[in-house]
Amino acid sequence: MEPMANEHAALQDTGIPEAAGRQRSRKVRKELNQETADALVRRLCHLLDAGDFFGRNSMLPPLEKIGKLFLATAEDQNQSEFNCAVSPKVRQQVPLLFQAMAGVMEERTGLMIQSTAEINGEGFGRGLLYSGRVILVLKSLRAGAPFPFTSAEKTIRYGVECIEEGQAFLDKYKVMTSEYGLLSLEG
Repeated sequence: MEPMANEHAALQDTGIPEAAGRQRSRKVRKELNQETADALVRRLCHLLDAGDFFGRNSMLPPLEKIGKLFLATAEDQNQSEFNCAVSPKVRQQVPLLFQAMAGVMEERTGLMIQSTAEINGEGFGRGLLYSGRVILVLKSLRAGAPFPFTSAEKTIRYGVECIEEGQAFLDKYKVMTSEYGLLSLEG
């Protein structure tokens, strides 16, 4: 049997690229902008108050109100995971959170920001934040992820990250839209 043509090189090369050999680590999460987080909590509480027709929960502190009226319980999460159907609580969370994010972005930018969000019974859907013809934030929801939110901290982090993403997009394309406005962008 003949030896390999490049036996010496084969012994030196492990076959694993250096970048692939490193272990993956979690992303380093940057610190939240507290002003944006407070604005998101305030907007979310206003939306929850609008749905609380008799004002039963109006005297609760903001984070407790979010926990009681907005966050899914562990049972809702287990129900969603068990039979692949999305609970009504999750179907309520998606549009409310995107409406709150749109309200905060309106305050920050001075532009009219609309939101649309839907999730079907199987957990697939889409959430948008847009102004005019420009889509600022587009999130695909697959199997309900990242919903259902079970902690206020994760909810606020997701909302603030989406708001910052939309504002970064607006800042990036401000030069393009400064002369004719947001409605002038094509394609």
